[in-house]
Formats: sequence, C-alpha cells, structure tokens
Amino acid sequence: MNRAALLIPHFNNPQGLAASLASVGADECVDAVIVDDGSTRATIDEALCRAAWRAKGELKFYYLPHNCGIEYALNTGLEAILAAGYEFVARLDCDDLCVSDRIARQMAFLDQYPEVYLLGSAVTFFDASGDRFTLHQPQTHAQIVRQMHKDNAFTHPSVMFRTAGVKEIGLYPIDCKAAEDFAYFWAFVARYPTANLPEVLTRSEYNDSGISMSRRRQQQAMRIKILARYFDWRPQSMLNIAKAAASFALPLSFTRKIKRLLGVGTWN
Repeated sequence: MNRAALLIPHFNNPQGLAASLASVGADECVDAVIVDDGSTRATIDEALCRAAWRAKGELKFYYLPHNCGIEYALNTGLEAILAAGYEFVARLDCDDLCVSDRIARQMAFLDQYPEVYLLGSAVTFFDASGDRFTLHQPQTHAQIVRQMHKDNAFTHPSVMFRTAGVKEIGLYPIDCKAAEDFAYFWAFVARYPTANLPEVLTRSEYNDSGISMSRRRQQQAMRIKILARYFDWRPQSMLNIAKAAASFALPLSFTRKIKRLLGVGTWN
C-alpha cells in the first residue's frame, strides 16, 4: 500500500473524473479513493478510469446510495482512508488536473517538515478558452493565519494533509455547507503549523456553475459563521466580518464595482 491516497468526490462527471486521474504522473506512488455522491445522470465508468490511471497505485471506488452533498462524500472517503492506514490525504476534484509529480513534491515537503500538517500550493485556473489566472496563496503559517481571518488561505484541490491530524480534529464539518473546506482548514490552522508551496501543482477548472458562484449566498453566510467562530477581537477581525456581511447582503455585481473603485483584490 502507498503512503498517500488521492481523495476525489464524483457527481455526474465521468469524463472529468477520467481526465483528473489521467493527470497523475506515471511515477507517482499514490492510490486514488473515488467516492460517487449518488450520481444519477452519469455514473462512474470504472473501465474508463482504469484506462486513464497511470500512477503506481490502486483505484478504490465507493458509492453513496443517493446524493448527500460533497461533505458526506469527502467524509466517506476519509473514513476509508483512515481505516486503510494511509499517512497522507491529497485532494482533487473532477476536471481538476495535477502536475505530473505533485504528490511526490508535497510528500517530500511534509517529510522534510514533520511539524506541518496541512500543505497547499499555487493553482492556475482554466476554462475552455485556456488558462485564466494563477492564485498564489500565502506561504508561511503566520501569513496563512492572517489570511484565514479574511478568507480561505488554501485552494481545496491543491491540498495534502496528514491523517494524524484527521484523527485529532475529525472529519469535514457537515454544518458549513458550501464552505466545508474553509471550516476544515481553519481547524488545522488553529491546531498545527501549515504552509503553501509557491509552485503551481494543480490546475483547477473555472466556471460559473461552481459552488463559489452558484451557491454564493450560502457560502458567504457560512463564511461569516466560520469567521465568527475564530473571531479574535482584533479590529481587523471586526473589519473582515463586516466585509463578509456586506458581501453577503449586496449583489455580486455591486461588490465587484466597489472592489474596482477601491482597488481591492481580495474582498470576495
């Protein structure tokens, strides 16, 4: 068995799943744990997945009986990963792509810095027209803490974390729908040193049907809830919650106009 498992939730996107699996390099020593979240329109094509998979590891498939939501699919996968005894969990979503040695590079960093429990990277976002932009997240733990009081300092499909941390803090929260990753990463940040690599190790699909756009108001409401949970009474924390509340209350087009006028690049 490999030390790392790549956790991929799936919902009605077998071609995207195959593309994600095909992006993992042939020399990568990693198993893939794939959880179908009750797909009905387009279920997993296991033969297509096995044809796409080149890495030195196994494919393991799990199927939820009906659509429960991504947090339940992720937790089903995490429970299987914990039961199997893996050391690391890497994340990827269907249609998102790894650079060929992403897993090895993240594992090497975590082996070099055993105190770090959560590790992300820079991510390039793409759509049908090509690459759109690259997001460079803060790299040091102190920078990450400051960013987390504003917004997520990790891009979900880029992260790798230790199962030892999962055993301590538990599974993804189910009370923060559309922002389960922000809540989960806060739990890591509050307890362990964390980091982001400056290199782009993941390419992520950008589209208006993604959770950040299609469920924006729900995500913003959960963001306020999480920021309040980790509120530290600093003036900056008060300002960040006020910004999040304004972002929730105002239309997206209006908040974008305000950002352009103020020259603000990080107020979502």
